[in-house]
Amino acid sequence: MSARTTLIFASLCAGLLAPRAARAQSQLFLRVAPEAARVSVEHVNTVTIRGQSSSSMASSSGLALALTVSAGVRSTLPGGWLVGGEIEGIFPSRRRIEGTIQPNPAGFVWEIWPDQWDFADQYGMGGNILVGHRLGGDAAGYVIGGIGRFQTEFAAGGANPATGEFTEDRERFDRWPWTIGAGATLHWKWPLDIRVRYSRSHLDWGIAQGSQRRDYRYNTSGLAVSVGVRVSG
Repeated sequence: MSARTTLIFASLCAGLLAPRAARAQSQLFLRVAPEAARVSVEHVNTVTIRGQSSSSMASSSGLALALTVSAGVRSTLPGGWLVGGEIEGIFPSRRRIEGTIQPNPAGFVWEIWPDQWDFADQYGMGGNILVGHRLGGDAAGYVIGGIGRFQTEFAAGGANPATGEFTEDRERFDRWPWTIGAGATLHWKWPLDIRVRYSRSHLDWGIAQGSQRRDYRYNTSGLAVSVGVRVSG
């Protein structure tokens, strides 16, 4: 998420909450949480030569770990309702998800070797809106939705069995996953904030080399769980 987009999102959050300031109690908060996610990546490789195309597809899953830090504002409305917004920073462990695409049996003779590919997030930012309700005491439940921006490294390559020469296309691009989920804040010895959320993104990119073009598609989805500490001011 660019700095300009982040400022626009923060302004919208402030605009939503400001009219309620006179009749609602607002709190700033900081949330720090480790996050574990099961991430699935579907990779499609399409090779085109002189207008003829052949595609192969493979998918792979893996565990992704990250540290999330978010700051925002949450307001309590009449009737126990809650509404808030936050800006989030995500710092992944940079674990790679890897896979191999086998040649398409229906493909053309020039697509004759397997392609190895990998996927790794570098860092991310995002903005979220949350709406919830008090559950009793200081506990509350809420639903959350938002959009993020990750810088992600993508790679695809393979060795020509006829020559043994290995070629690889490796690039870094921004992907924009949307996220939905649910959470709860519990005030025990420490103020805990627990979240479960689902995210999904889609990215296409391609490389042209002479009369040949390779197009890569990455469909990414993940289910994440985080348990963090929330500090309110």
